[in-house]
Amino acid sequence: MNQLLAAALLASCSLAAQGYTNFECGATAPVRVSADGSRLFVADTTGDHVTVFDLRDPLRPQLLAEIPVGLAPVAVQPRTRDEVWVVNQLSDSVSVVDVPARRVVATVRVVDEPSDVVFAGGKAFVSATTRDELQVFDAATRAPLGLVPLFGKDPRALATSPDGSKVYAVAQRSGNRTTVLPASVAPPPPAPSNPNLPPAPQQALIVRADDSQWAAYVPYSLPDHDVFEVDATSLAVTRTFEHVGTTNTAIAVHPTSGELWIANTEARNLVRFEPALRGHAIDSRLTRITTAELPAVTAFDLNPGIDYSVLPNPAALATALAEPFGVAVDAAAGKVYVAAHGTDRIGVVDAATGAVLNRVEVGSTPGAVVDTREKRGPRGLALHPSAPALYVHNALSNTLAVIDTQAEAVVREQPVATVDPMPAWMREGRKFLYDSKLSGNGTMSCASCHVDGDTDGLAWDLGDPAGHIEAAPLQPYPFSIGIEPFHPMKGPLTTQTLRGLDNVGPLHWRGDRAEFGAFNDGFDTLMGGSQLSIHDMDRFAAFATAITFPPNPNQRLDRTLRTAPIDANEAAGFQAVHAPVPFGVLGNINCNICHTIPSGTNGFIVSRTLAASQQQLKVPHLRNMYRKTGFAKEPGPQKSGFGYSHSGSVGTLAAFLSRPVFNAWPAQQMDDIATFLMAFDTGTAPMVGFERVIATGTLGDPLLLAEAQLMRARADTGELDLIARGVIDGTAVGLLYDPATSVFYADVAGLGPYALAALGLKAQAGTAALQLLAVPPGSGARLALDRDADGTPDASEAAQRYGEATPGCTSEPSLDANSEPFLGNAQFGFVMDDARPNTAGIFTLSLGPAQLTALGVEVLVNPLLATTQTVLSGSHGDLVHPQPLPNDPALSGLQLFAQTIWFDPCGAQRFSSTAGLAVTVRP
Repeated sequence: MNQLLAAALLASCSLAAQGYTNFECGATAPVRVSADGSRLFVADTTGDHVTVFDLRDPLRPQLLAEIPVGLAPVAVQPRTRDEVWVVNQLSDSVSVVDVPARRVVATVRVVDEPSDVVFAGGKAFVSATTRDELQVFDAATRAPLGLVPLFGKDPRALATSPDGSKVYAVAQRSGNRTTVLPASVAPPPPAPSNPNLPPAPQQALIVRADDSQWAAYVPYSLPDHDVFEVDATSLAVTRTFEHVGTTNTAIAVHPTSGELWIANTEARNLVRFEPALRGHAIDSRLTRITTAELPAVTAFDLNPGIDYSVLPNPAALATALAEPFGVAVDAAAGKVYVAAHGTDRIGVVDAATGAVLNRVEVGSTPGAVVDTREKRGPRGLALHPSAPALYVHNALSNTLAVIDTQAEAVVREQPVATVDPMPAWMREGRKFLYDSKLSGNGTMSCASCHVDGDTDGLAWDLGDPAGHIEAAPLQPYPFSIGIEPFHPMKGPLTTQTLRGLDNVGPLHWRGDRAEFGAFNDGFDTLMGGSQLSIHDMDRFAAFATAITFPPNPNQRLDRTLRTAPIDANEAAGFQAVHAPVPFGVLGNINCNICHTIPSGTNGFIVSRTLAASQQQLKVPHLRNMYRKTGFAKEPGPQKSGFGYSHSGSVGTLAAFLSRPVFNAWPAQQMDDIATFLMAFDTGTAPMVGFERVIATGTLGDPLLLAEAQLMRARADTGELDLIARGVIDGTAVGLLYDPATSVFYADVAGLGPYALAALGLKAQAGTAALQLLAVPPGSGARLALDRDADGTPDASEAAQRYGEATPGCTSEPSLDANSEPFLGNAQFGFVMDDARPNTAGIFTLSLGPAQLTALGVEVLVNPLLATTQTVLSGSHGDLVHPQPLPNDPALSGLQLFAQTIWFDPCGAQRFSSTAGLAVTVRP
């Protein structure tokens, strides 16, 4: 009966299962190799899995397993060959994965946006990006050991010194010591070069914080800490390194000298006006840091020979290394490899001089050829410790490329995962954000500033003195009061996030873009390339407007508003933004009139008179206020040079709320409003991504039951789906909670349904071990029951064991499939484990089963309908035997039966064997 109910639940969720919520979480360290070089681990960020490859042949990785983890895995780090820690950015967790068991065995909670993990001194260090800190855990017990505050914005990438005594943390949004003079004190803007333009409105000015001519207006300093050195024993920051880059994306350590190599871009936002920045808004670089007592920081331009005055520039387009992310050091060869995410190339750099020696194309459109649909987007790099193999994680195609480092050429490319849940239209549109070849010289993309669809934390003055006035927008009263045409000289505007663009009215700070397609001219006017076709821009717009905000970490998990402490009362702040206040000629209004909940904007433009500003501005949304911290206009060091308001010239929310345009709130009320805004709902439930493990060893946690019950309660509201994955009664299972019946339905026939309490009792009895996970609404059926969304439960499509194994010297050998046996699965294969190491065996694949006794083992395949092959187990007693399945419809429904018999001196007749494995080829 439960199978029928599960099928009905699948049917009811079939449309939702096709959906995919994109949070555009950028991978930090998505590919790493085990210390012994035997296994490769890759984060399947879009599919919420970690993929494990066998490296018996380092140039031909063989798929070993795809293991579900938390939401948006962005980094992997093997602690041992059989244990890998997977950093889940959206889940605010690290999933500890037991590779032989093929499941998550523990969850390490990290708030907020964990991005990388490294091990040093028996500890695990995890970067908590939005908290600007490292969170430290015991690597064995996973108990928290402390926090390491970092005075820099958004630490993400991590590395360790060769001796393991130091941990290095890289601040991604470290800035470049630029800040902004408010319009009230900035010098007047220059006169327009277009004689038909009126004078530009008074506007702010981007300056260097350490420029002495502005010292009277810049009482603060910007230390620009880019890389932090942390003592692995004391957890103290021992020193920092400056002048590395503006946006720092990856780090690698030379294994003998200990020097650091940082992939980064340097922003040119001090250059004023869009025509002057056309085709050259950033420089793509590698920066080397020597870690001696007197360190040296040396930046190397990855495109030193480009003439930026030439646009279009096919020669530059053919060689540019744009927007570097992954970096790896080959000490023996004296080379550094860097992944040019924007131009689909791997740069080969001389480790001594920093000169570019070669460029390896990883895409199918080399040179100056532009074909965005074929873009790969190399993001992460990992070198094999002993073989000439470099592994490249291509984020945009979700593929793994293998480079022979002796030939410096790609020798293999294969999918990271056998199932890609991202819709084709979304994956296609996504590539337009990141393709630097769409610029006239190949050096920049939209993501140069909108890093991973978000923001670079800077302001840019993209006005045009030679531009033209744009017509005033039409709006209803009272928002029509004082509305003027748009002047092309608009002054500094902070980079806005691309998250949450759907249904918020006209776009940009001034609302001067009616919809996303209106940004198409930027491919020419800013990037120096050609505008996209209407079809391509539509694809880009569809993707961009579907990017979703992650949860706000400042919110309570149940979405209720805090009422304490008394000077930071969210509930009182909520009431205050709905309370009438005097507002000039409009009389008494409330904040919610303009900053309409749930997004925080009504989508209208407000005149400069009503906004008490030098120019009219669109009502901004309020969903990322918590990400704009780090700037206060007061003496002392600051993390960032830009804060709130369109120009970033307001340091804190308290300062913003104190502006004369607003009601003169009492200090306590302002604190309440600021607290409410810092916890403003992003539209994604704060519990989405929440992950816990229910198993025998976790039942003593007093929070576990309360958190599990809260997850169920929030699923009952419809704001999330609740799933569980793991093992029940020795069977791998996926479970989806149904709010209508208050039980979990399984993808396995004969199991369940289960109430939450029943799952807890089974865990207590040791017959269940489950990962409980809250996922976006509509995605639960896909993630728990039907990964490929074909209407058939996953368990019904998996290979099935039958018969009994015969133990040998070490244990009972096993045989399994590495993935679902569907037509066209070129990575399908059989995984053998727990055999005697370095031992020969016979692998048999048959068209029929059997039950015979021979050689002291049960022969479970029909030898008359079989093919056999001699195999050899590895040094760990395991083996992956590839069996690619062609995309031939005639093979659909074919049943195959497999077994391996091993030579084994401890067997009854010197043989051991696996159980049988039945496989049905799926369409």
